[in-house]
Amino acid sequence: MAEKLLDTPALSVTASMIAAGLGSQTWSLGASGSRPFYQAFFVSRGRATLSIDGQEEIELPAPAALWLPRRVSGTFVLAAGSEGAILSAAEDFVWRMVGDSPAAVQLHDMIARVVVAQSEKLADHAGDIGRAFEMITEEGLHHLPGGAAVVGAYFSVLLLLMWRASGASAPMTTSGTGATTLQRFRQIVELRYREQPAITDIAHALGITYDTLHRACIAGTGRSPMELIHGRLIAEAKLRLGQSEQSVEQIGFGLGFRDPGYFNRFFKSRTGEPPGAYRRRIAAQSEKGVAPSFAAWP
Repeated sequence: MAEKLLDTPALSVTASMIAAGLGSQTWSLGASGSRPFYQAFFVSRGRATLSIDGQEEIELPAPAALWLPRRVSGTFVLAAGSEGAILSAAEDFVWRMVGDSPAAVQLHDMIARVVVAQSEKLADHAGDIGRAFEMITEEGLHHLPGGAAVVGAYFSVLLLLMWRASGASAPMTTSGTGATTLQRFRQIVELRYREQPAITDIAHALGITYDTLHRACIAGTGRSPMELIHGRLIAEAKLRLGQSEQSVEQIGFGLGFRDPGYFNRFFKSRTGEPPGAYRRRIAAQSEKGVAPSFAAWP
């Protein structure tokens, strides 16, 4: 039984088709380096087994799709005669794709946990999921013009299909009007945080009072509505400072700050350092092979 280490990809996202011949194939999960990344597997024929350290073994008869969050340790074993695909995606790439999706709030919850989609729940989506893996694999091999956009599009589709197939798209089990209010608030914030909307306007759109919205946010996250919006802005600012070649002024403008000085003060007051200093520190870490962690807003 051959064993392979699923190393951190050099690119933002890499995929490949896999097949086990006369003997099973084993992939060791988890990065040997310091850069966090996400993993996905697809079993198109045969079966596989997932073993996560400290948890019971999970059988994955085809068709089956699997999503693993960062730093999961264990093994994925593809049985003899089975076929499928694997994918690895850097953390910053995943958050960028999730942040640009209309279903950002739901996907944010999904990618943070182990997701298994199989059997009848996957039947309606297996063909499309397999196709997404194939297209990402092909684009990575041929490097055609527009390849990055194609990979991003298929990766977004893959996430959404796995979200549906896993049952994660079912109504939230959290009960209470406060939880529902918080979920709806987060959805609006994800769509409009660059506009920095007034809290009273959001409350009006939700058909509730400012006080009701404030209580729901405090109860669910321990943060006020404004703190949540600011947290989302800071998360996006960090992502752009670490990944974009735009100037600090351009990044601030893109996030709704018309005054560069105010953006600098806003960022420093919440992170402890100006955006320029943050960018230089992240660049220095990247040169040492240490990528930043793009934590999501709560």
